[in-house]
Amino acid sequence: MIPSFLRRSLLVATVCGVSAAVLSPLSAQAATTTLRGSVTYRERMALPPSVVEVRLLDISLADAKAPVLARTSLRATRQVPIPFTLKFNRALLKAGHSYALDATIFVEGRPWFVTTTQTPVPKGNTSDIMLVLSRASASTTASPTGTWKAERLGDAPVTENGKPPMVSIAEDGTVSGFSGCNRAHGKATLDGANITFGPMMTTRMACPPPAMATEQLFLKNMEATRGWHLAPTGDVLALVDAQDKPTIVFRRQPAEADESATGTHPSQSTPTPR
Repeated sequence: MIPSFLRRSLLVATVCGVSAAVLSPLSAQAATTTLRGSVTYRERMALPPSVVEVRLLDISLADAKAPVLARTSLRATRQVPIPFTLKFNRALLKAGHSYALDATIFVEGRPWFVTTTQTPVPKGNTSDIMLVLSRASASTTASPTGTWKAERLGDAPVTENGKPPMVSIAEDGTVSGFSGCNRAHGKATLDGANITFGPMMTTRMACPPPAMATEQLFLKNMEATRGWHLAPTGDVLALVDAQDKPTIVFRRQPAEADESATGTHPSQSTPTPR
């Protein structure tokens, strides 16, 4: 027979354990914010099968690239408005910071519509957000120069494993960056909306198979590139082939991001054409 004082101790422990088990999921649920809304545009045109991406950004620093805190991507098989759901941990938001949502509609990997104004993030769960996008097109004064991180290779997103390819394109056509495994450099020839890349030289590091596969596809798609399109916001660059199909979709990065992409520098290894 269990003594009465021991029975009381077991009862208290059981109640505390049940309370912890109940409160822990509730606390986790309370920390998760769910935003629901729709993505649309005003242009009177049909939308072919596409991919919609919605992102949560920290826009506190006006002169810096806004960090992405959360994103959701979905295949759209209907016309606008297209509903979306974005979940994120509220603990990621810092007091005194400003946050906003933006969205892009990709068709065959190429940005067709983008947000030109950012929508502030509401407090708590909400289901009435409307993101209005504008048609993406390259302006006459736009340029593909800058530092860019690859987000899509062809019609497939770049895997989150490892470091994505990144390039810097200078005004004189010099190209340098990271190809997914090795440092790379080469030359671009720019003529209006046309752009081609000469043979890329890379270092000769050995990497895990996924990184090597990413690098091979990246270099192959760079070689197949014949043109470019820049979103009105200037932060999405789509390289396209001779049939105007996307080869690589990039997102603009701060200039210093290229050097931080990898610790390897071209001078540390003998370059070789790929």
